[in-house]
Amino acid sequence: MDRCAHKLSGSGTTFQFSAISESAQVLESQLQHVLNKPVATPIERDQIEASLQALERAIDQAINTATQNETAPAAVTVINHHRIAVIEDDRNQAVFLQGWLEQRGFDVDTFDTPNAFSQQTNDYYHLILLDISFPDGALEGITLLDRLKHQVDACSPVIMMSARNDIVARMRAMRAGADGYITKPLDMDALEKRIDQLLSTSVRQRVLWVDDDSDLLAYYQDLLFNQGYEVEGLSQPARILERIEQFQPDAIVLDHEMPGVQGLELARALRQDPRYLTIPILFVSASQAVADHLETNSMAGNEFFQKPLDNQRFLAALHHHLAQAQRISARINLVSQRKERQGLQNHDFFLTELASSLAYLEASPNNQARFLVQVEIDREEYLRAQHGARALASLTARMEHHFADQLGARDSGCRLGGGSFLFQITAPVAEDASAYLDQFHQRLNSPAWSLGEPPNSVTVSMGVLPLTEAVNEDKALMEVEQACCEAMQADNARVVWRRAPERSDHSKLDDRIRELLDAQAFKLHYQPIVNMNSGDTVFEALVRLVDEDDALYLPGQFLPQLTEGNHGTLHDLDRWVVEHALEGLSELSGKAAAGYSVAIKLASPMADVARMMPFLSSGMRNASIKGKRRIYLALSSPTVIKDVAKAKQVLNVLHGMNCGLIIEHVETGPASIELLKELPTVEFVKLAPKYGASAEQTAELENMLRQLTGVFGSSQPIVATRVEDAKALTWFWDRGIRHFQGHFIQAPEVAMTFEL
Repeated sequence: MDRCAHKLSGSGTTFQFSAISESAQVLESQLQHVLNKPVATPIERDQIEASLQALERAIDQAINTATQNETAPAAVTVINHHRIAVIEDDRNQAVFLQGWLEQRGFDVDTFDTPNAFSQQTNDYYHLILLDISFPDGALEGITLLDRLKHQVDACSPVIMMSARNDIVARMRAMRAGADGYITKPLDMDALEKRIDQLLSTSVRQRVLWVDDDSDLLAYYQDLLFNQGYEVEGLSQPARILERIEQFQPDAIVLDHEMPGVQGLELARALRQDPRYLTIPILFVSASQAVADHLETNSMAGNEFFQKPLDNQRFLAALHHHLAQAQRISARINLVSQRKERQGLQNHDFFLTELASSLAYLEASPNNQARFLVQVEIDREEYLRAQHGARALASLTARMEHHFADQLGARDSGCRLGGGSFLFQITAPVAEDASAYLDQFHQRLNSPAWSLGEPPNSVTVSMGVLPLTEAVNEDKALMEVEQACCEAMQADNARVVWRRAPERSDHSKLDDRIRELLDAQAFKLHYQPIVNMNSGDTVFEALVRLVDEDDALYLPGQFLPQLTEGNHGTLHDLDRWVVEHALEGLSELSGKAAAGYSVAIKLASPMADVARMMPFLSSGMRNASIKGKRRIYLALSSPTVIKDVAKAKQVLNVLHGMNCGLIIEHVETGPASIELLKELPTVEFVKLAPKYGASAEQTAELENMLRQLTGVFGSSQPIVATRVEDAKALTWFWDRGIRHFQGHFIQAPEVAMTFEL
């Protein structure tokens, strides 16, 4: 009886019968009171009898009302249209597109710059039309697309529009994640066809609703389906793990009070699995007391709703949590190497490692050969149209796990998006490279992949590029992509090789580095330090040498020669880094001009760092950089510990200029703790990269984190770096760590233009 009263108290008003809910709530309260007593008193029995009669009258009245009026339960307006964003600086073109799209029933917003689009954060668009060129850059649209695909986890399809018809622009657009490329003047028939294809095959976000009340489940399934969601109801909570595996929901709604289990218990069990970290969980219950027991430190977020639900409020919250989950997923991808320990690497980490591999390739052992390989599902657009985006996404996920199992100890790979993958493959020189890569291709195509019934065969084609010191990251990616395109055009399951380009300068590596040092051919790239809660980001400036072929040389390659030769000093290099980091920050415009901070990584001893303070102060004034903590200096722990007294002086001067200090490469042991006790007002401390691996997350590290939290009074200043996977990230999260160093390394105009 108590269970039935509880159900009716929550569902009555949902179906517009508030009298049922009110009577059931009174009855439930009375029953709860007597359930804890051995025997109910006569007065209590009479009260329960009266409440049952009142509930019976309310039910009879509801039946009569429903029979007379056949009134359907209230629901929010059905959304039966799509929203499209047009990002186009040509006002006439934008107005034309807006009118053309609105005539076809779309809701349209126009933006004249990528920055204007990035400043709106609350709206979701089913599709984006994006120009490729803007006044601030010939390929600025691609820069936005690249960041969008990280920001929204590739949720909204993007069609690029451009007057450029060259292969370079097309390849760069598709590599950045474009879902279509239309040349100007626009072929409106082709554009309409592509829009229809993308919107008709777009993937609905999935919601799993767990409630033992089958009537409520049916009602809310209908409500969410009409709002554009794919919904599955589950009335047996014991099967939730099985259904999550099969349904792969984007959000979960849990009734708290169910037979044999509580929603909070299920949620805690789910949060133990790193795969479900970013799934938002929304709780519903007729009892307000549940809200007091929600976990407040959940990465994906929780929220409580009391039955009967306010449909508009619930739908708005669901939309918010799904968007937040996508942002959190993007941040996890940014700061971790891979989602699962045995899985493929995240895209950003793979590209960072590729750049590093190319930089050190000339000095690597000559008993092995390295290849960049791109793999693509053949006939991908046809398969998506035939079987739907969800079926293709499920197949791609299975492929991803299978492909990861085919990699050797020195191999790596990532998923580019859609049905495209990248791999670095190392082959022994003693073996025939062509045969070795053919065998790898055969393993990728085995088992035989298929979709639908009867089975529609699915194969993958492959492009191969030998990696040499003569190719940089951008050229390598472009060459292997062209090879893969040729393979798919030739036939299914083909392999096409590209020849590696030859370097124009054949001088030895050491000679080239010396020449570049003499020419001061330095360039800054940036690596983010991300607050996983807020998305606030500090960009750490990293110096590289760049030759005429745009090949990069890392500090480990050129710093030894800088200190040994007559190419300047570490102090000279640090001055160059400071000057150009300030210049890059000052050149940002719009929202980014006042919102971002830069960490400047220095290599000089503390005495030289102290001598640089007037230069830093003058540079900030000349660059008109204002605001608190816009500039941080980053120094290694060994550098600081050699001259703590000078470090204190530098810290005081920095704070006087509204700047901050980051101490890097902090390791376990008493020396680090004692150092930071001497400098308790530093803004951040970065853990040594080795602690990002799960194997290093020991009791000793946990003890150091507790001590650091004690020194600073909070865990906020602690930054975890080179995090191995989502499980390792969860370990840090559970210990209060919110700042993580990302792997995405880019030039400032890319890295510091759009928020994550």
